[in-house]
Amino acid sequence: MANTMKLPIFKGIGSEDAYQFWFVKNVVWMAQQITDDNIKKAQLVTTLQDHALTWYIKYCSDNPLASLADTKAILNKEFSKPKSNLKSIVGFKEIVMRVDETPWDLDQRLKCQI
Repeated sequence: MANTMKLPIFKGIGSEDAYQFWFVKNVVWMAQQITDDNIKKAQLVTTLQDHALTWYIKYCSDNPLASLADTKAILNKEFSKPKSNLKSIVGFKEIVMRVDETPWDLDQRLKCQI
C-alpha cells in the first residue's frame, strides 16, 4: 500500500500554529523518507496559501539562497503568536462580571487586558 500522508496546508491566519505546521511537515517527510532540503523547499511552496504564500514569495525574492532551516526559523517568527497575546486571550476567557461590579468596572478590567 502506498504512503498517502499529505503535507499540511498553512495560510498564516491567526488560528494556525506555525510550529505545529512544521512538526507535521517533518513527520510526513520522515514517513516518506525525504531528506533532501531542495525537495522539501519545493514541497513547502505547494503547502502555503493566502497570506503565508504572499509572505513566502517576498521572502524568497529578498533571500534567494536561504536554507530550509533559515526559512523555517523566519516563518515561525513571522507567524507565531506572541506570548503576551496568548495571555490576554486566556485573561478574556476568564473575565466574568462580578455580582458587586458595575458594567463600567467590568469595562475597565477588559481594557486592562488589552
